[in-house]
Amino acid sequence: MVDDDVTLLQAIAQILGAESFEVVLADQPNLATQFLNNLNVDLAIVDIFMPERDGVELIRDIKARRPDLPIIAMSGGWRSINPDTVLEMARALGAEAGLIKPFDRATLTATVAEVLGRRP
Repeated sequence: MVDDDVTLLQAIAQILGAESFEVVLADQPNLATQFLNNLNVDLAIVDIFMPERDGVELIRDIKARRPDLPIIAMSGGWRSINPDTVLEMARALGAEAGLIKPFDRATLTATVAEVLGRRP
Protein backbone atom coordinates (compact mmCIF):
# COMPACT_ATOMS: atom_id res chain seq x y z
CA MET A 1 0.00 0.00 0.00
CA VAL A 2 1.37 3.41 -0.92
CA ASP A 3 0.32 6.80 0.41
CA ASP A 4 2.33 9.81 1.54
CA ASP A 5 0.14 10.05 4.69
CA VAL A 6 1.93 7.78 7.18
CA THR A 7 -0.92 8.00 9.70
CA LEU A 8 -3.39 6.74 7.11
CA LEU A 9 -0.98 3.96 6.09
CA GLN A 10 -0.71 2.79 9.69
CA ALA A 11 -4.48 2.90 10.21
CA ILE A 12 -5.16 0.88 7.05
CA ALA A 13 -2.42 -1.61 7.98
CA GLN A 14 -4.01 -2.07 11.40
CA ILE A 15 -7.48 -2.62 9.90
CA LEU A 16 -6.29 -5.06 7.24
CA GLY A 17 -3.95 -6.81 9.68
CA ALA A 18 -6.92 -7.48 11.96
CA GLU A 19 -8.58 -9.15 8.95
CA SER A 20 -5.54 -11.45 8.53
CA PHE A 21 -4.04 -9.59 5.58
CA GLU A 22 -0.28 -9.12 5.50
CA VAL A 23 0.42 -5.49 4.63
CA VAL A 24 3.55 -3.84 3.24
CA LEU A 25 3.62 -0.05 3.60
CA ALA A 26 5.34 2.50 1.39
CA ASP A 27 5.17 6.23 2.00
CA GLN A 28 6.75 7.00 -1.39
CA PRO A 29 5.93 5.66 -4.86
CA ASN A 30 9.57 4.77 -5.55
CA LEU A 31 9.65 2.60 -2.43
CA ALA A 32 6.46 0.90 -3.58
CA THR A 33 8.12 0.13 -6.93
CA GLN A 34 11.07 -1.46 -5.10
CA PHE A 35 8.67 -3.62 -3.07
CA LEU A 36 6.86 -4.71 -6.23
CA ASN A 37 10.18 -5.72 -7.76
CA ASN A 38 11.32 -7.68 -4.71
CA LEU A 39 8.20 -9.05 -3.01
CA ASN A 40 5.34 -11.24 -4.09
CA VAL A 41 2.26 -9.11 -3.42
CA ASP A 42 -1.35 -9.93 -4.24
CA LEU A 43 -2.78 -6.40 -4.33
CA ALA A 44 -1.63 -2.78 -4.59
CA ILE A 45 -3.53 0.04 -2.90
CA VAL A 46 -2.37 3.33 -4.40
CA ASP A 47 -3.12 6.93 -3.44
CA ILE A 48 -3.58 9.09 -6.51
CA PHE A 49 -2.16 12.39 -5.25
CA MET A 50 1.34 12.23 -3.78
CA PRO A 51 4.08 14.86 -3.87
CA GLU A 52 6.99 12.98 -5.48
CA ARG A 53 5.19 10.94 -8.12
CA ASP A 54 1.47 10.71 -8.65
CA GLY A 55 -0.52 7.53 -8.33
CA VAL A 56 -1.63 7.60 -11.95
CA GLU A 57 1.97 7.23 -13.05
CA LEU A 58 2.51 4.50 -10.46
CA ILE A 59 -0.58 2.59 -11.64
CA ARG A 60 0.75 2.72 -15.22
CA ASP A 61 4.11 1.43 -14.01
CA ILE A 62 2.54 -1.38 -11.97
CA LYS A 63 0.37 -2.50 -14.88
CA ALA A 64 3.38 -2.47 -17.23
CA ARG A 65 5.38 -4.66 -14.83
CA ARG A 66 2.59 -6.80 -13.42
CA PRO A 67 -0.53 -6.57 -15.61
CA ASP A 68 -2.27 -9.23 -13.52
CA LEU A 69 -1.79 -7.43 -10.18
CA PRO A 70 -5.08 -5.97 -8.93
CA ILE A 71 -5.01 -2.33 -7.87
CA ILE A 72 -7.29 -0.28 -5.64
CA ALA A 73 -6.90 3.46 -6.19
CA MET A 74 -7.62 5.93 -3.37
CA SER A 75 -8.40 9.61 -3.64
CA GLY A 76 -9.83 12.42 -1.60
CA GLY A 77 -9.76 14.67 -4.64
CA TRP A 78 -7.49 17.61 -5.02
CA ARG A 79 -8.40 21.27 -5.08
CA SER A 80 -11.38 21.42 -7.42
CA ILE A 81 -11.00 17.89 -8.81
CA ASN A 82 -13.82 15.57 -7.81
CA PRO A 83 -12.60 12.26 -6.31
CA ASP A 84 -15.07 10.32 -8.49
CA THR A 85 -13.44 11.76 -11.61
CA VAL A 86 -10.00 10.81 -10.33
CA LEU A 87 -11.08 7.24 -9.59
CA GLU A 88 -12.69 6.90 -13.02
CA MET A 89 -9.36 7.86 -14.55
CA ALA A 90 -7.57 5.31 -12.35
CA ARG A 91 -10.00 2.60 -13.45
CA ALA A 92 -9.36 3.53 -17.08
CA LEU A 93 -5.66 2.87 -16.41
CA GLY A 94 -6.33 -0.54 -14.90
CA ALA A 95 -7.36 -0.12 -11.27
CA GLU A 96 -10.02 -2.67 -10.36
CA ALA A 97 -11.66 -0.51 -7.69
CA GLY A 98 -11.52 2.86 -6.01
CA LEU A 99 -11.93 4.26 -2.53
CA ILE A 100 -12.93 7.84 -1.85
CA LYS A 101 -11.23 9.24 1.24
CA PRO A 102 -12.28 9.25 3.95
CA PHE A 103 -13.65 5.72 3.94
CA ASP A 104 -14.64 3.50 6.83
CA ARG A 105 -13.36 0.12 7.98
CA ALA A 106 -16.25 -1.82 6.42
CA THR A 107 -15.80 -0.17 3.02
CA LEU A 108 -12.06 -0.82 3.05
CA THR A 109 -12.30 -4.48 4.03
CA ALA A 110 -15.21 -5.17 1.65
CA THR A 111 -13.36 -3.55 -1.28
CA VAL A 112 -10.16 -5.49 -0.58
CA ALA A 113 -12.08 -8.75 -0.19
CA GLU A 114 -14.03 -8.14 -3.39
CA VAL A 115 -10.95 -7.33 -5.45
CA LEU A 116 -9.12 -10.38 -4.11
CA GLY A 117 -12.16 -12.58 -4.66
CA ARG A 118 -12.69 -13.30 -0.97
CA ARG A 119 -15.90 -13.09 0.94
CA PRO A 120 -15.97 -10.11 3.32
